Amino acid sequence: MEDMMEEYLEIFAEEAEEHIQTINECLLELEKDPSNLDLINQIFRSAHTIKGGARTVGLSHISDLTHHMEDILDYVRNGQIPVTSEIIDLLFKCLDALETMLEEVKSGETETSVDVDSIINEIKQMKEKYLSGKGGSEQKEKVEKEEKKEEEQKSEEKTEEKKETKKIKKVKIKYKNPKTTIKIKKIIKEKKEEAEKSGEESVEIEEIIGSINKSVEIFYTLTDIVNDPDLKPLLEKIRDFVNKISEKKLKINENVLETLKYITKVLEDIARGLEQGKTIKEVGINIEEVNKKIEEAESSSQEEVEKEIEIEVELDHEKFDLSEFVDIIREKIEQGWKLFHLKAKVEDNCPLKSARLSMILTRLKNVGEILLSIPTEGELKEQSYEELDVMFLSDKNIEEIKKEVENVPEIDYVAVAEVEIEFEEEEIETHEDVEVEEEVVPDAYKIVVILDDECLLRAVRAYMVIKELQNIGEIVKTIPDIEAIQNGEFNSLKFTVFLKLKDGYEVDDIKEAIMRVPEIKDVQITSPDEKEEKKEEQKSEEKTEEKKETKEQSKPAPKKPATKKEEKKSSQTIRINIEKLDKLMNLVGELVITRANFSQIANKYQLKELNNAINRLSMLINELQEEVMAMRMIPVAYVFNRFPRMVRDLAKALGKEVEFIMEGTDIELDRTVLDELAEPLVHLIRNALDHGIEPPEEREKVGKPRKGTLKLIAQRERDHVNIIVEDDGKGIDPEIIRKKAIERGLITEEEAKKLSDHEIINLIFMPGFSTADKVSDVSGRGVGMDVVKTKIESLGGTVVVYSEKGKGTRVVLKLPLTMAIITALLMKLDEQIYAIPITSVLDVTMINRSDIKNIEGTNAIIYRDEIIPVIWLKDFLGMPYLGEEEDELTIVVIERSGGKLGVVVDEVIGREDIVVKSLTGILKNIPGLAGATILGDGRVALILDLSSA
Repeated sequence: MEDMMEEYLEIFAEEAEEHIQTINECLLELEKDPSNLDLINQIFRSAHTIKGGARTVGLSHISDLTHHMEDILDYVRNGQIPVTSEIIDLLFKCLDALETMLEEVKSGETETSVDVDSIINEIKQMKEKYLSGKGGSEQKEKVEKEEKKEEEQKSEEKTEEKKETKKIKKVKIKYKNPKTTIKIKKIIKEKKEEAEKSGEESVEIEEIIGSINKSVEIFYTLTDIVNDPDLKPLLEKIRDFVNKISEKKLKINENVLETLKYITKVLEDIARGLEQGKTIKEVGINIEEVNKKIEEAESSSQEEVEKEIEIEVELDHEKFDLSEFVDIIREKIEQGWKLFHLKAKVEDNCPLKSARLSMILTRLKNVGEILLSIPTEGELKEQSYEELDVMFLSDKNIEEIKKEVENVPEIDYVAVAEVEIEFEEEEIETHEDVEVEEEVVPDAYKIVVILDDECLLRAVRAYMVIKELQNIGEIVKTIPDIEAIQNGEFNSLKFTVFLKLKDGYEVDDIKEAIMRVPEIKDVQITSPDEKEEKKEEQKSEEKTEEKKETKEQSKPAPKKPATKKEEKKSSQTIRINIEKLDKLMNLVGELVITRANFSQIANKYQLKELNNAINRLSMLINELQEEVMAMRMIPVAYVFNRFPRMVRDLAKALGKEVEFIMEGTDIELDRTVLDELAEPLVHLIRNALDHGIEPPEEREKVGKPRKGTLKLIAQRERDHVNIIVEDDGKGIDPEIIRKKAIERGLITEEEAKKLSDHEIINLIFMPGFSTADKVSDVSGRGVGMDVVKTKIESLGGTVVVYSEKGKGTRVVLKLPLTMAIITALLMKLDEQIYAIPITSVLDVTMINRSDIKNIEGTNAIIYRDEIIPVIWLKDFLGMPYLGEEEDELTIVVIERSGGKLGVVVDEVIGREDIVVKSLTGILKNIPGLAGATILGDGRVALILDLSSA
């Protein structure tokens, strides 16, 4: 059952995340359009669904909060409370609390760190404030009357439904003895009694204690003067022991008295040593022996003796209602099983009471089948209980059952008794609904779901069926009501659902969806046509012609088989653990390496047949690689959707008006890249809001709209994606950047004069750079843009900033689609092979050594009418290369955030697909290295990161 609850908790968490995201998006829209009733209803429905699911899995803290959210939302949608900024803020606060609690649930926490009660009180106060503002107590009374009237109307509607009285025979269980008293022998521990000391002995003990205390106090004042580190701890140990005796915490026995006399002798030795200027070790005092004697004395004073007593335990069987388990109990008893009642109590000083009782339940499952327990297993997880009553079935005898549970620690007693019962038949009247529901849902399928007889979590299974059916259609009605199922009030074996199918689904899909849920015994489906036929048959024969017309009209239009298949195909999905997907990607990577190995063997030995086979294998591997890569791709909306709320909160905190626009949210990126993208975007958006967009008054002065615009855009370009953060703020002033850079010592005045405006603007990526005059909660620490550059370049991407003073700023992040398998340019330096991602490579060219010129202290060449700097790869890697210097050089031209760069290498090998492996250990943080790969011949090639070259 625990596994089933864990499974359902996972389902709840996944669905709750989707509903929380929906609420978040709707609240942002509602803030812009407070009169939109559809948004309010959508928020209400999502909160209601979360509440129902939380109740079903026993998460009372989540269900309590969502219940009060529903309460205030109900007043909002009824027009009794307006949508104001403080109402929106309060709902956002509730949403943040729900997100925190959901994360705790996912990490296995059953309790929450969120102060739910204080938030609920805020909701109540807000509701009180608005309702009293509309007429005080009269308004509240009016609201209460309306609510009462609605409840009465609902009650009347239910009672007015057509009923059919029917007499049925019902079997009930009767206890032969409602209570059973059991005598139990238990062992208790009592402190060992000591004979009282005589008057003379008591005086002697008091004198010894007084003498020890005086000596300890005198010696303690000398501890700072005497150079003996062992003296002070020893005196503290002795003083603590004597204090326990004085405070009656230790009883005086022969062992304690002997220890006091021993301590007196030790103190005399200490006094002698102090007179002679010796340490306690030098006078022969064994500190370990002193400590041991004191500990033994304390232990002997607290010795306990075991004593056997007999107690009576009463088992009240009538506290259990077994009416729902009659069939199961009868069947098991016929098979030779027996019904038992177990009662257990934990010891008073046990710190984990409920945990111990849970262990009893777990062990009982090994010897029988639990029917009911008080408290339930879920309640034991939520709070502490001292006693446990369990009614269970077992084919074992009492001794075997006791043997199974008797070894649970910290249990005061366990009482087990066989419960003698008899089955009685009685005739009762029952009312069954005539199928009136068909009249109100004429176009819906009627689905009767019958659960397995041994299903215990009936409300859970019913709710899981409803969730499965919601994926393929619209649920019009359920019997019993869906709220009763969500609240766990359903405990029958049969329930009914009325469903309108979505386009593209057929009746077979209904049964297939339901049977995915465990413990389903049978499904009975009645189509709208069949229900219509039954109704028509009840009409008179004179309306036969009319019946045919009605029947023809009621039939849905025929669906196109091809369209149906296509739609179904696109909607069929399966959840896969991300670890399995990563493992599949690694296996594909190994295939790529093995393919390269085969290619080298075929080329080396000129094997034509092997080459042909490798070409066919390559096609299959490429297709497999593309499919697996596609599975790893996730829409950027996964990251983008968290920013509207952040922009809203930051703009409010900064007193700015901002319109946030997101474009290209359906563009997909590899999950690895996307996971790392959130942090850089946070910094860019915070900078745009704090430094870029001006306050409304300032914007109006320069002729701009009061409301600034902030855009977050995703664009696909060949084998990479551009993520753009753009604002229409004041832009970046190169002169301010130049001045701040000089002030902070990042560059000299001479260097600043040589840099262009574009190069000056890119100084914002230097570590520690900030134009903020003071540090705020939003920015000013000088770490944001440096983090952006470092993170993006570690992903194999680049960052470019375009800005115009007074008009705005545009930051473009260029990212690879994936980091798992990339195409790289392989090149050689000495005997070592290196790789550069092909997305960074612009060209490979040959030049004469004489073409390299020294311009202002930097080696450079003229490349396509542009001067670009040149470096030797051996110098960048710090390698002492002693090869011959040739006149003709091979240069790889690359693009980086700082502009173009020429890299001199020994030889270019060519392009190859490589599997990126991250570096660990001492290689992890070496500048210039982005990773490694294994080549086809088994050699390791390092992947270069030349962004800092």
